[in-house]
Amino acid sequence: MNTISQSDYQQFYQFLNNITPVSEDLFANIRPLLKKKCYRKGDAILREGDIEINSKFVLKGVVHQYIFEEDEPLTINLTPGGLVFNCIKSYIEGTPSVEIQEAITDVELLFIEKFALEELAQKNQEFSYLLFKIYESILADRENRTLMLQYRNPSKRYQLFYETVKRAQWIVGDTPDKYIASYLNMTPQQYSKEKRLAAKKLS
Repeated sequence: MNTISQSDYQQFYQFLNNITPVSEDLFANIRPLLKKKCYRKGDAILREGDIEINSKFVLKGVVHQYIFEEDEPLTINLTPGGLVFNCIKSYIEGTPSVEIQEAITDVELLFIEKFALEELAQKNQEFSYLLFKIYESILADRENRTLMLQYRNPSKRYQLFYETVKRAQWIVGDTPDKYIASYLNMTPQQYSKEKRLAAKKLS
């Protein structure tokens, strides 16, 4: 495993505090549970058929979460630096994942193994509340994306992506356009067109 720097700890601590205030005592209990791993662009973080046993936080880079639909990749999510992710169905049920997680840039992750996270949650009420707030934030983000995808009009989806999907501001920074297009259920050509039209409105 890779060494966790003070900057890494601080980045994760800031993320938690953006969700809800976290005491230094609680973070002192979380720190020993954290592990770090680095991936090169194109590396698999979770393969189809693996069982998800970690909750992960992206320090740097972008993770593409997808499945195959009729031999075509279908984007489930994009997780850039500063956000958490896992394959929640596999994580909860202990079943093989149908989701693939791939580093689409060089990626650095912090992660906590499920057994360690659950052990702390059972003993520490403040940590249990923190987990609740994190999952609440994730659910709100996913609901906004679900609502966005109901619109058949690509222009409306593009607009709502920037207005309602909280992770949009992070996604656009380092993510190649073709992945954002897939996230918005657009062809790369449609996304390029909407991007040009939005730029014209701002000019």
